[in-house]
Amino acid sequence: MDIAREIAKFEERGFTRERAEVNTLMEQALVSIFRDFPGAYVLIGGASLVLYHASARHSADLDLLARNADLPSCQQVTTSLQRDLVPMGQVMGLGTLTFQVSSPESPDGKIFVFNADRQQLFRVDLTGFGSALESEIENHPAEGTLGSSSIVRSVTKELLLLQKGEAFLTRRFVKARDAYDIHLLRNLGATLNRNLQAHLHDTILSNGFDADSILERIDQISSKACVVELKPILPPEIYSPLEEKEFVPLRIALKDLYQEWL
Repeated sequence: MDIAREIAKFEERGFTRERAEVNTLMEQALVSIFRDFPGAYVLIGGASLVLYHASARHSADLDLLARNADLPSCQQVTTSLQRDLVPMGQVMGLGTLTFQVSSPESPDGKIFVFNADRQQLFRVDLTGFGSALESEIENHPAEGTLGSSSIVRSVTKELLLLQKGEAFLTRRFVKARDAYDIHLLRNLGATLNRNLQAHLHDTILSNGFDADSILERIDQISSKACVVELKPILPPEIYSPLEEKEFVPLRIALKDLYQEWL
């Protein structure tokens, strides 16, 4: 990994210098984890969109879903991260990175990464077994510092669309970032095949959603809500056109995704 080149790559996509550095650190974190614990996890969530689907929405969480029963503890994963990220942080001028672990001996938990000023840079969420269809997992060859490399496994944009579609409906509070991600994924050409559509159908039925309740959630993606949540995490060149259109493209993408149930 050429650190300067990776940082520049993210800056060219609209990320600030600080967020570009965080993205570069997260790339190395994935190389380290998938190198030292191959087959243990699959990457899901917003960071997957940033690193493998060109999203410009800031996401400082690495969400890793367990894929087998023989899992390392959070402390073992932290030790792997420390070995590679601490010297990398020094090279990047971030000082000595420090780590905080929520459940050191458990395979499930959170690992927080801080710079020398104790500002949180990103978080690694290690989650127990969940839904990630093997047919919807793809491999990404990844290079780290000092010649290290690994194969990072992440879910496809189609499975991300399903997961975002489920999250938008089932979160306790509606999040505009889910709506933005669905809008992005639709623009990237993501669609739900018959199998994924059936999964979304089951989620909708099991949670008692009907057309009115789905539309009520879509209506909560108001201009006010989007300004508050999206303005801080999107670059101006992406955010401003959405604001000028009063975020109508986001609501259109949602109605398109749920059209079968409306």
